[in-house]
Amino acid sequence: MNIRIKSVLILINYLLIILVCSCHWTSESKGLATHRLTEKKCPGKIVFDQKIHNFGTLKDGEIISYSFIFRNVGGSPVKIIKAEKSCGCIEPHFSSNEILPGQSSAVELVLNTTGEWGNLIREVTIETSEGEKKELQIGAYIENKQFENNLNTQK
Repeated sequence: MNIRIKSVLILINYLLIILVCSCHWTSESKGLATHRLTEKKCPGKIVFDQKIHNFGTLKDGEIISYSFIFRNVGGSPVKIIKAEKSCGCIEPHFSSNEILPGQSSAVELVLNTTGEWGNLIREVTIETSEGEKKELQIGAYIENKQFENNLNTQK
């Protein structure tokens, strides 16, 4: 017999064995398998619509905020437990409530531009109850007349 024909016959036999075995499941064993799957829920997982926001050009002393929207795409409730900021000019605000699977919430970052100048990029790292870490970034160009005057007098 040709090797190619033998290979095809062996493959067909394996497929028939798999088909026969899968048909012998009773409704009880199927229910048990489904029950086990629901017991092992997927952990909560947050997904942000966007992770970077550029405010554009701002003036020194402005206080402005932006809300980063996220949703829980996992199978269990999740909550934000910590927000580490890279600078004292940012203040993160978020709910301490659990976010159920499928629900949305937001992390608001408030930026105070007082004393800042030039190109500004700042980060906040969000940590969830599941140990997940996400980094959010805000950026802006800060016009600061006092700084610009100091630069111009030093020429």
